[in-house]
Amino acid sequence: MAPNLPSNPKGLSSTTPDGLVAPPAAKVQKTEGFSVMAEAKPEHYHAGNKLTILVDMDNTLCDWEGAFEACMKAKFPEVALVPAEGRLNWDISKDYPAAAADKVKAVSGTPGFFSEMKAVEGGVEAVKAMAAAGHNVLLVTAPDPNFYTQCSQEKYEWVEKNLGAEWKAKVVLTRDKTTVRGDFLIDDKPHCDVGALEPEWAHVVFDQTYNRQKGGKRLSSWAAWKDVLGVKAELDCAVSRNPRASQENLYPNGINFSCVFPSFNQESIVRKTLAGLVKQKIKSNFKFEVVIVDNNSTDDIDAIYKKYRTKLDLTLVQRRKLANTFSVPSARNMGIQQAKYDYIIGMDSDVILNENFLENMYQFLSSKPNNVPYMVTAERIFVCTEGCSDDKLLEDYTETERYPRILSKANYFKPRDNRFSHGNILENVEKGWQPWAYFYGMHTAFPKKIWEKIGGYNEVYDGWWGYDDIHFAWEMTVKGGCLPTILGGTEGFHQEPYG
Repeated sequence: MAPNLPSNPKGLSSTTPDGLVAPPAAKVQKTEGFSVMAEAKPEHYHAGNKLTILVDMDNTLCDWEGAFEACMKAKFPEVALVPAEGRLNWDISKDYPAAAADKVKAVSGTPGFFSEMKAVEGGVEAVKAMAAAGHNVLLVTAPDPNFYTQCSQEKYEWVEKNLGAEWKAKVVLTRDKTTVRGDFLIDDKPHCDVGALEPEWAHVVFDQTYNRQKGGKRLSSWAAWKDVLGVKAELDCAVSRNPRASQENLYPNGINFSCVFPSFNQESIVRKTLAGLVKQKIKSNFKFEVVIVDNNSTDDIDAIYKKYRTKLDLTLVQRRKLANTFSVPSARNMGIQQAKYDYIIGMDSDVILNENFLENMYQFLSSKPNNVPYMVTAERIFVCTEGCSDDKLLEDYTETERYPRILSKANYFKPRDNRFSHGNILENVEKGWQPWAYFYGMHTAFPKKIWEKIGGYNEVYDGWWGYDDIHFAWEMTVKGGCLPTILGGTEGFHQEPYG
């Protein structure tokens, strides 16, 4: 145990809130090299020479128009039908007199309306051919808000009946298709590209009379899908490309790291964070620097700088008077602006990096193409370093093995990273559609050029605790195209007091 620290942490029992006995502190695994615990596969994010093709259902893959006409005749024969060739509006209720609007809307509530639709000619064969060629095909459809329970269930029934049970996993239900990532969206709706986000996909308009005014790519028949999407007859993409790869080298000056973190009145903790950086085991030919951004600390941050500036390539940025000293995102942005290297290690001031952290990051990134962006993080271990000096850590890095593990309230009363025991993080990062949700907490590596591309950390979170890191990871993944990755043997020790 560390000196002056009790074996049982003050204010914490040996059981967790759910009654489970807390595990004993495990020794740090002395790792030579690293393991890739989870890496989002490029092919899952429509990389390589394959496409992610999003396909709408109603009036694109399914004959919604035919189902509507049949039900309308049966339920409301007194209402004169507007023929398909006479349709002027995507919203069919606008093509009928106002007096018939309620009847028009009620038609899709007929039991079996969605599940019994016929397939649009050639559609089923086309999407199966896309999938057989290795393309990632997703059925992206908006449930009818008036009958969302019935509509959602029946759409799944239609998919199982017409495409097979395995295709149910490819259904995405959403009212806003701009939030779904892909290369192409085949959809009859003229303005489906208007939503919360700038769509990543190109809209291919599936031809209907009411969308003839819409410009751009147009698919008049499923038989023409290969020509319209620019795909060779043998079903391979006409161009070999990776939408996540840029045309430029993300680190033209080599892989070197700028470790950046903000600080406010954490003198004792920052000392040990810096000591951990001094003790990094560097075997490869790379450089790293450290940038601290001070948010108006009243402790002796200058003394820390003077002690460590001879041990590290260290920069201290002291901010002007702040209205709120918890202005973390803007501090991170300011530090990264000062950074001189191409890969950023975004840190918190209270994280002691594993002694192999930078070497492992270098080895991983150097094994990857230099024009594909990666966002790489690692597990956190929660420790108490109260009463422990940075000098002892400078003498012997194994001091970290003696730090007591903490059942952290911020980590759901667990000593090791909750992300790794909450659900299946590894599978969710590799295959899930929201991998950024697991990138809270810091000690994450990312390319500076992608940080610039997305406009940095969102400073609207200045003064607020939490979510700025998840928002940043979301933007780096969705807007910046980063591949989220988690490395093993590359932990960070999160310093936290007892209680």
